[in-house]
Amino acid sequence: MRMVFTLLKAILVFGSFAAFPLMAVEKGNISGFVTGDSSLTDVRAEDDAVRVRVPLRMTLFEQIMVKNQEGVRRIEHKPLLPIRYNFKATIDRTNHFYVSDYHVETVPVKWEHDAKEWTIQVHFYKRYGEGQELEESVGSMDIKGKLDGAKKLYTLQAKGKQNFNNKQGFPQLLVEIDSLPGAEKGNIARRETPGAQ
Repeated sequence: MRMVFTLLKAILVFGSFAAFPLMAVEKGNISGFVTGDSSLTDVRAEDDAVRVRVPLRMTLFEQIMVKNQEGVRRIEHKPLLPIRYNFKATIDRTNHFYVSDYHVETVPVKWEHDAKEWTIQVHFYKRYGEGQELEESVGSMDIKGKLDGAKKLYTLQAKGKQNFNNKQGFPQLLVEIDSLPGAEKGNIARRETPGAQ
């Protein structure tokens, strides 16, 4: 009798766990998944497919050797021509982009649906190696702004600038966001996965 009671108890406990199926979630993908205090837990079903253009202007720096009239050499870091990109991100999850020997990662932090305000962290990694399989973190910047647009395609309206230096303290990357209405489109940076590289 005691064995039957123990068996019934085990079935009841197991059944209560079966009522809650296990859920796997991609890092940053909080669609339909409660993650705690983040306001991104309030993402609505209609927001799941929203895409946001994040217009960033990236200026890379080139190391050059300069020699003066006395023959003294010094190293300078000359800014190259800035390139403007439209990083087309999904609003409710982490996105990865690969441009100009850089891996750019956008991570959603806060989405206020009614106010249409979106906050993200953007991480920059320099890629090295023959197949660019090696990465080194350059730094990150926080961006907060309003979303402008319709039909599930918006543009992040924000202003900001961040300078990144290398380990020797020399300028390596300058990133600017100044998405004024009517600004040039720029190059479209599409989402990719590391395996596609």
